[in-house]
Amino acid sequence: MFNKKWVQIMGIAMSLPSTIFITVWGSMQLEKMHILTKTQAVLTFLSIIGGMLFLMVYYAYRRKN
Repeated sequence: MFNKKWVQIMGIAMSLPSTIFITVWGSMQLEKMHILTKTQAVLTFLSIIGGMLFLMVYYAYRRKN
């Protein structure tokens, strides 16, 4: 039915839009409550999304054969 070695990559790719939405919303809420500064909120967002993109590329590279 589907190639099992690509399930992990597809799972990350499919969860990326909702992760972006929740991370932005959560970061902005923490910034509104003065827990994070605006710079920290942006860096938190970028680090989470960057980590997910890195994992997608890493898993794809490991399973490319």
